[in-house]
Amino acid sequence: MSKLIEIIVLEGTALLLFAFAYAIGVKGKMSLIAGYSAKTADQVRDKPALARLIARLLVLVGIASASMPLATAVWGRQSGALAMWVGGYAGFIVGTTALALWEAREFTA
Repeated sequence: MSKLIEIIVLEGTALLLFAFAYAIGVKGKMSLIAGYSAKTADQVRDKPALARLIARLLVLVGIASASMPLATAVWGRQSGALAMWVGGYAGFIVGTTALALWEAREFTA
């Protein structure tokens, strides 16, 4: 039962992230980006590039979330390997988010 809950939560999260990536990257719904509003829109120099950057981040984190149930199914019995995968997953999310925040500075005034 717990494996089913893990799959539902992580795959649902991945689908939600892919939907946000599509809405931001393809449809240009910049209002979905945290901190972006009518007041801050003037400070963004290259809106399409910022949208692509955020969409790529969402796709990468979505892929990582979608692959975690497979990783825990394969290595879930070995506590050391499972801890490595969970730590790697967390590190990947923190690292890609920090890199995206760093790169987003290029697009703001």
